[in-house]
Amino acid sequence: VSAQDGNRTTLTVGYTVPVASGVRGQVTSFMNDGDVTVSLFAAGSAEPQYTVAVPAGEKNGGKYTAVYDIPEVAAGTYTMKVMKNNHVTREYTVTVSAENVTQDVKICLLGDVTGDGSVDMKDWGRMRSHINETNMLTDYALACADVTKDGNVDMKDWGRMRSHINETNPLW
Repeated sequence: VSAQDGNRTTLTVGYTVPVASGVRGQVTSFMNDGDVTVSLFAAGSAEPQYTVAVPAGEKNGGKYTAVYDIPEVAAGTYTMKVMKNNHVTREYTVTVSAENVTQDVKICLLGDVTGDGSVDMKDWGRMRSHINETNMLTDYALACADVTKDGNVDMKDWGRMRSHINETNPLW
């Protein structure tokens, strides 16, 4: 819209400012009551744009449940990284628009291949099936099985897991 008043012209421009939305959800973790860190990374960024640390939350059996909330996140697609001591970092892709985003997450202990909250013979057997190539691990379970953190799941991991289960050399 424009209006002229003598030698002056007034121009009115309308535009919409994107409203920031929040990212929130529930985090399930195990073993200890240490803080959980949730970070959002923009595409191609090595530094997080948003980070929140929350207490592990309410204990139910060996499981801890916490609620996180990152308010006012700019629109875009982010990699969410969820971290806690003795756990394997988990990543999710989160797309933020005008609506709030709910992303519930579960992170597992290093060695907890089955995701049940403990590192035991079930995990050791599952790892052995992977090494024997009879039942391959993928994605997050594969990351949990890499107890030596060398990028491979092999006999070194299997032996290291056995030492943990026998309580001769704990993983954490």
